[in-house]
Amino acid sequence: MRKTSILLVFLAFTPLALAHHSIGAFFDRSIDVEIEGVVTDIFWRNPHIGLTLEVVNEAGQTEGWELEGGTTNTLMRRGFTAESVKIGDRIRAAGAGSRRGEPAIFVSHILLPSGQEVVMSDREAPLRWTTFAQDSTPVPEDTDAAASGLFKVWGFRELYQLRDPLVLTPVAEAAKAAFNPRTDDPGLRCVPPGMPNAVLNPYPMELIDGGDQIVQRIEEWDARRVIYMTENRPSQPEAAPHLGLSVGRLEGNMLTVETTDIDFPWMDGVGTPMSPEAEILERYTVNEDGTRLNFELMVTDPVNLLQPAVWETSWVYRPGVEVRPFECVLRDSVSPVYQQ
Repeated sequence: MRKTSILLVFLAFTPLALAHHSIGAFFDRSIDVEIEGVVTDIFWRNPHIGLTLEVVNEAGQTEGWELEGGTTNTLMRRGFTAESVKIGDRIRAAGAGSRRGEPAIFVSHILLPSGQEVVMSDREAPLRWTTFAQDSTPVPEDTDAAASGLFKVWGFRELYQLRDPLVLTPVAEAAKAAFNPRTDDPGLRCVPPGMPNAVLNPYPMELIDGGDQIVQRIEEWDARRVIYMTENRPSQPEAAPHLGLSVGRLEGNMLTVETTDIDFPWMDGVGTPMSPEAEILERYTVNEDGTRLNFELMVTDPVNLLQPAVWETSWVYRPGVEVRPFECVLRDSVSPVYQQ
């Protein structure tokens, strides 16, 4: 095997939050790492795929590097499958380096032996080494998107944004400071998040009209949420207490949902606490031609927030997009980057 250099570049920008469990607590996007090596192991599961590379460093020593990428769902939509790379392939990879210096990367790009470059993250990004796009599935046309209105599958468009910085109470500040992502993050154990984090993710979701109920299917974590539209509803959450009790009303092209009784301790993936007194207000608004769904979510929590927290994002309608099974599976061996 030929000698391979390991390139680390420290970039001067503010790191963005990464999806699923609190990846930002383990990897730093300001540390850009590029390596090349031979694939020795493949883990093709959600919430993140994993590859192990055998890399020869500049000193001639062999190192094992752990690569973590996006979800299988995202990658398959981009034409990258479990058969796209195999053990023994020599590949190039780049991405965010480990905060503690372990030989590990949260991968943004991979260059395959075929010359195909794959963007591995859940967000769209420019190609790094090549100028030709990876394979993608043609999107069929739909000339009557407005006819189905709110009730269809919506594809992810843009990363949700917090309108203003969180203003926490002293109690919440202390609780967040005590949060340890290596031991406290439920996503590392394949435990799905509660509201509001359950809907703040970059994956398709579907709204289904059931008359006195609206069912919201969310691809990430295979979440199924019931929104009650009449007085005929339980007094407490039943099937999914971590999603709370949601009551909605439909006015024209806007669905408003109020959620209470949420049995989940955090409102995000970085340890911001949430009390049983928290309430969530959501507004889903369809544009005139039925191709865009604007979304606003507001959390009020008298125990933890000094002012309401508001997130905004949007989905778009793309014919042929489906809500696929997520099926989180724990890896047999834990990467050193996640160990205490």
